[in-house]
Amino acid sequence: MIQLIKSNWSNRSSVIFCDVLVDMASHDFPRVLPQGSALSNTIISLEQELLETSQRHSRRQLERYLHPQFSEVGASGRVYDRESIIAQLAQEPERDSGSREVGSPVAIQVADQAVLLRWRLLSGSASERSSLWIHEQDRWQLFFHQGTPAARQLSFAEPNKAALVDDDFSVRRLRQSDAEAVFEAFSSNADMDRQGDADTPEKAASYVRALMEAGERQQALAVAYRDRLVGLVCGTVDPANQNVWVWYWMNQDYRGRSLATRAVATLVNHLFGELGLYRLELGLRANNPGSKRVAECNGFLREGVERGKFLVAGERVDVYAYARLRTDQVPDVVPLPWSTQP
Repeated sequence: MIQLIKSNWSNRSSVIFCDVLVDMASHDFPRVLPQGSALSNTIISLEQELLETSQRHSRRQLERYLHPQFSEVGASGRVYDRESIIAQLAQEPERDSGSREVGSPVAIQVADQAVLLRWRLLSGSASERSSLWIHEQDRWQLFFHQGTPAARQLSFAEPNKAALVDDDFSVRRLRQSDAEAVFEAFSSNADMDRQGDADTPEKAASYVRALMEAGERQQALAVAYRDRLVGLVCGTVDPANQNVWVWYWMNQDYRGRSLATRAVATLVNHLFGELGLYRLELGLRANNPGSKRVAECNGFLREGVERGKFLVAGERVDVYAYARLRTDQVPDVVPLPWSTQP
């Protein structure tokens, strides 16, 4: 028997009409759908639409995409139902177009009206994803979703860094002995000039000393590879108002691997948890997409724009103001662990 499945789906102002021929009788389940098949393409397209900001911020669209009994297990292990995930997505910050993509999709038909899609989220923080889509009421709906941080081997240009993996990284308190590594970081890219004055070994030592002598006012955590500093995340505390100014940087050789994102998550947990602070603030240049991803992946919401604040290479650059409250939704970011080194 050949069954015709017609799925009508609204995407922005257009409507996608998908006519999918499925041979229900000639296949045992589960079966991997051929790449490029009509059913596989339909499910992948629906998953990609769910990554679009215009869809994720629309309650009407989400109610069409998500099955009434939808549930999700996030990367943190937290379980969400349909209403809670719709509410969370409504608060999600705007993202750059094309910054999220369904990668390496494998569609597996597990029953007449059910397809499991295994895929990889390609964004600032890669993760492995599983989505179960079922066909009811003349349309496909997402019944279950789960995300898990991707286990991956990191590659570096230098031969002695070729085998680094995520387990080699952690955070710990800043030490005076980190001054040499701070100097290396400030020498790794010209854009580090805007992070402070540490372009000589002596200045780097003074930079570290000033942070440490500030005591509890500066919550400075080193991002470490096998205990050697490769980045810094810090919170400058305003105890009178229970506010914190958050800032961060990474050695150029260690960027693009979500280390800053995960280290900021560790810092945020410390500031909200152990210290009981209430509001975290940060500012970033509008032309710095990496820093923007770090902030937004950690649940910071954009609150305003400081127009033309910085003069960079002769051009005026806007600065985005972000903040996160202790009562805001907790994002699905796996923090870097605290180091076991003394």
